[in-house]
Amino acid sequence: MRWLITTKANVDLKQLTAKLSTFGCELVNDLPPIPMGDDEQVVEVEASQDLSEMLKTDEEILQLHPSSEMTLY
Repeated sequence: MRWLITTKANVDLKQLTAKLSTFGCELVNDLPPIPMGDDEQVVEVEASQDLSEMLKTDEEILQLHPSSEMTLY
């Protein structure tokens, strides 16, 4: 399942990727974070459906939403 993770803009992508990998997450296509104004950024990851439970206490994660991108078969 793909997720969109919103973090503060000053969160280091390498550190975030290392932390997320402990939960079985991988960045989608190794894309850079998408800036959301001056204070936030969004990354897309591939992870299990229970990711929201695993990250609910992480202070660096501001928001977590399922990605709405459609996959064509």
